Formats: sequence, C-alpha cells, structure tokens
Amino acid sequence: MVVRILILLLIFFLGGLAIANAATPLEQEGVMTLLNAHEMALQYDATLKAARANNASQEEEVEKTKAAFLPQAKLTLYQGRSTTDSRTPGYLGGVNVGHSAYDSYDYGLSIRQTIFNMASYAQYGQAKSELQKNSAALDGVVSSLMSRVVGAYLDMLLSAENIQYLEAQKMSIDGQLKQAKARYKLGYGTITEISEAEADFETANAREIEYRNALENARRALENLTGLYPAKFLCLDPDKLSLAYPKPSKVEEWIESGLEKNPDMIADQFAEESAKDEINKNQSGHLPTLDLVASRTDSLSDTNYTIGSKYSTSSIGFQLNVPLYLGGFVNASVRQSMDKLEEVENKANEHKREVTANIRKYFNEVVNGVARINAFVKSVKSNEIAVIGTQKGFEAGIRTNVEVLNAQEKLFSAKRDLAKERYQLIYSRILLKQYAGILNDNEIEDVSKLFVIPPQMNVVGYEH
Repeated sequence: MVVRILILLLIFFLGGLAIANAATPLEQEGVMTLLNAHEMALQYDATLKAARANNASQEEEVEKTKAAFLPQAKLTLYQGRSTTDSRTPGYLGGVNVGHSAYDSYDYGLSIRQTIFNMASYAQYGQAKSELQKNSAALDGVVSSLMSRVVGAYLDMLLSAENIQYLEAQKMSIDGQLKQAKARYKLGYGTITEISEAEADFETANAREIEYRNALENARRALENLTGLYPAKFLCLDPDKLSLAYPKPSKVEEWIESGLEKNPDMIADQFAEESAKDEINKNQSGHLPTLDLVASRTDSLSDTNYTIGSKYSTSSIGFQLNVPLYLGGFVNASVRQSMDKLEEVENKANEHKREVTANIRKYFNEVVNGVARINAFVKSVKSNEIAVIGTQKGFEAGIRTNVEVLNAQEKLFSAKRDLAKERYQLIYSRILLKQYAGILNDNEIEDVSKLFVIPPQMNVVGYEH
C-alpha cells in the first residue's frame, strides 16, 4: 500500500514538472519572442554575470570586515626532542663540559577581543557602502540589459520590415517595367521608360542587399545577448501601438524620478558614503586601539635554563596601543582619501547631468515621435492616393513612367519612415523609463504585447 502511494506521488510530481516546463506554442515553433529573449539574456549576458559575481564578492568583503569585531583565537603547539652541550668555566681555570638530552613542549592558547578600534568600524561601514553601491550598479546592469534586448529586437524587426517593403516595391517596379515594355512594343512607350524602370529595379536590388545585411547583423546582435540565433521572430502590430504622450506630462517630474531612482544615482550616493568612510578610516590612524587579551601556556623544558621544569601560566588583561609618529603616513592617507571623495563627487555630478540630459532627450523623442508618426500616417495615405492617380494618368498617357516610379518610391520611403518612427517611439519610451529608474519586467511584458505572429509563416524575417 505504501509503495503504491509513493508511486502515485511520484507520477503527480513528474506530471507537475512536465506542465511547468511545457513550452508555449511559439517556443515549440522555434519563435523567439521578446519575453524569452529577455529571459535568456538574463542567464547568458556576460556583463550581467560579471556584475553578479562582483556583488557576491563584495558580500564576502562585508563578512571579512565584520570579523574584526569578533574574538580572535590562536592555538600554538610545539613538542620535540632537544639536546644541549655546555662548556662552563670551572675552578682553577678548568672547564666543565656537559651534555643533556631532554623532551620539550610548549602549548599556548590566546584569545583577543577588540574593545575599541575606529579603523575597524570605518572599514566595516565602507564595506557595507560598497556592497550597496554594487547592488545599485547591478540593478543598473539589469535595467541596461532590458533596453539592450529591446533595442536589438526592434532593430531586427525594422530590418525585416524594410525588406518586406522593398520586396513589395520591387514587385511594383517589375509590374511597371513589364507595362513599359508592352507599351513600347505597341509603339506608345519609349526605351527611356524601360531604362528608368530597369535602373530603379537594380537600385532596389542593391538596397535589398544592404537591408538583408542589416537584418543579419541585428540577428547576430541579439544572439550575442541571448546565446541563441533568432531564426524566427514576431512582427509589430501597429494597431496595438499607443500614441499616448508620456505620463506624467512634465519632464521635470521624470527628472525628479531619475535623480531619485536611477541606479547610477543610487550607486553614486553610496560611492560618496564609501569615500567618507575611507577618510574616517585613515583619520583613525591617529587614535589608540584597545584589546582584551587572554592567554594560557603550558611548557616543559622550553629553554636551556628550565630543563626538567614545567610551567603553567594564565593571563588576562587589556592591551592599549597608542600611535605616536608614523612618518606622515596617516596625514598623507587622509589627504589622499579626501581627494578621492572630491573625484567621486564630481563623477556623481557628471552622472546627474547625463541622466537629466537623457531624460529630456527621450522625453522629447516620445513627444515628437507621436507627432511624427501621425504625420507619416497621413503621408503614407497621401502617397497611396498619389500612386493610384499617377498610375491612372500613366495609363491614360498624361503621365510618364518616371513619374509613376517616383510616386512609388515616395510611397515606400514614407512607409519605411513610418516603420522606423514606430520602432523609435517604442525604444525611446524604454530608454526614458530606464533613465527615470522605473524600467522593470512589467514594461518588457507590455512591449511584448505589441508583437504578433506574421500573417504568413514564410514572410521575410520570420524564418531564416
């Protein structure tokens, strides 16, 4: 009965693992989504791993400095065999010669407890400040990795979308070329129209090579972050992209958030604390230290004068060390640490200005990006109407083939510009939140909801 229950429990446990580890339909198809790209990057990125290791190392540094406040015990053991040959003056100028062989030992136990040591207190405080600084820096690396993954993913989607527009443009040019050749055979067209269409087609071929190279570079950039080559990926659904302006609507509120929550700002605060602790540690070189010392020693024949004698000694007392003069070392160390504090403060001011400038930059990018997208949407619609009108005019003989090709180029150029602005808006929002110190996993989830499976499985960029 017991065995049967254990077997059932094992089955339920393995079934639970299977459900927990079950891949989503997209993962089963080998599609790299933004979410799993981010998850893989968290496990693969070397910069993040180095930051984690550095933080773990500093945690041990805190433990090391904490040891200065705990008792320090030392045990010494010696046991051996000794021989002594002696020559001593005797009476009437004679010499007494002696030889002794004997066992000897010396066992000692000493315990030291720090009572007062300002350097140890300052060093412990400095280690904790460094740990908090490294923890903030680690948060900054995680936040930066989020934006790097999003940026690489968006670059990949933009490159794929550019290729799609270019292929559509090539189909339009090819159709125009066939139409121009047919008109030429009927005596309505000119060889110039054919040459213009052929030139545009070859230009599009050259541009396609450029775009495909950009797509491959974007894929490799994402592979460097995640460790996996994205053979398949999603595409942007423009209807899901909100064109809302930043909230809060005042850039000063974003700057206030950044100066308070940005990991670099927090790290700078603890770097200043660490530098001040360094000054306190060096200044304590002028101060005395006080230790409580206790010891116990048992010895047998430990010197030539105590052969055959046993001693047991116990002692307890306070040891006071007062520094008098160290050759100017302490003063030089204090001046050096004060210069270090000034360096840290100036770097903090530099970071503050960078954060402020970047928040203003990406806040304006979001605001202006919304306006540019609205403008390009209208531009695409206008160019679509222009292409239809120009094509009808060409068929009626009042427009040239060159005018049709130019209208098509303007249309696809507007589509590419619109796509670029959409991706730039997404990325600017991410960077704005990164510098404001509020970028987190929820933001990545929100962005991932903008992407869907392409309408066709073999659409360029979706499958390698």
